[in-house]
Amino acid sequence: MGGRFWCPSRHGWVKFNVSGLVNEDEVGCGGVLRDSDGVARVLFSGPVTAKDSITAEVGVIIITLDVFLAMGWKGKRSLIIEI
Repeated sequence: MGGRFWCPSRHGWVKFNVSGLVNEDEVGCGGVLRDSDGVARVLFSGPVTAKDSITAEVGVIIITLDVFLAMGWKGKRSLIIEI
C-alpha cells in the first residue's frame, strides 16, 4: 500500500476520492463517495473529453460537484475531494 490508505472524514462530512486518467489508449475518470462511516454512497466512472491529465482531473471535479448537488447534500453535508 505504500503507506497510503483511506481515512474517514469527520461526522457530517462526505469524501469523494476521484481520479482522472489520460494515456495513449484511454481517457477517463472515476470516483467513490463515502460517508463518515466509510460506506460507499456513490460510484461513477466513464470517459471524459481531455487532452491531458490536468484537464481530466478538472473534469472529474466538475462531475463530483454535479453529483453532490444532485444528491441534495448542499447545505446538509460538507464535501472533501481527494485526487
